[in-house]
Amino acid sequence: MTNVALHHRVEGNAHGPPVLLAPSLGTTLGMWDELAAALWERYRVVRIDTRGHGGSPAPKGPYTVDELVGDVLTLTERLGIDRFAMVGLSLGGAIAQTLALRAPERLTAMVLACTGPSFGDPANWWQRAAEVRAAGMSGLVEPSKQRWFTPDFPRQRPDRSNQLLKQLAHTSPEGYASCCEALAQFDVSGRLGEITTPTRVIVGADDEVSPPSVGRTLRDGIPNADLVVIDEASHIANVAQPGTFNTAVLQHLDNHP
Repeated sequence: MTNVALHHRVEGNAHGPPVLLAPSLGTTLGMWDELAAALWERYRVVRIDTRGHGGSPAPKGPYTVDELVGDVLTLTERLGIDRFAMVGLSLGGAIAQTLALRAPERLTAMVLACTGPSFGDPANWWQRAAEVRAAGMSGLVEPSKQRWFTPDFPRQRPDRSNQLLKQLAHTSPEGYASCCEALAQFDVSGRLGEITTPTRVIVGADDEVSPPSVGRTLRDGIPNADLVVIDEASHIANVAQPGTFNTAVLQHLDNHP
């Protein structure tokens, strides 16, 4: 499949080291509002909408994670960015891991947030893709709310939780389903030892999608990786605890300019 031109936003310090932010399945570049603001002073921040999401095209699928990586590399070449750091959450973390294996010379540092080297039983992803194509996105909102956030967060921050759930509801069903199929085929469990990019793993203590045990698998498998566990955070840990999350990211990026 031909690479697509990703919708993106470039912000921050035009002369700073580039950092690319890749969002989760079912969200857009808007999920990174807090982190982007924390990075602006020192970094050139590039936020993307993954293929099939937000303002990016949603060609007919299925997709593969390798194709999503191709979209990212095409964008960086278009922007004249040779080497860059990458922060990827969930699906974005799958993209980051694949990029680190495919083009390690392009990455200066990597943060893998709320993600894993695989995402459970592939049959569940194929089934979800089929259901979304048949019935649309509305049935995903409530179960995603339960996966993404701790029970208290939507009550404490209804504005932010509703913003993310609205991103999900407005995602292209074909784009979402095709990215589900990409996750169904994604498994780099046997290749973590090949990753040479300086890596920090961040997990939410209450994340049931990519729990701390999966974060430890990444940390133990990737040479010299470390792990930060964030309390009172579920799958979208960057939004649940932005201060703690942003500090962990900045510390890692500053240590690996």
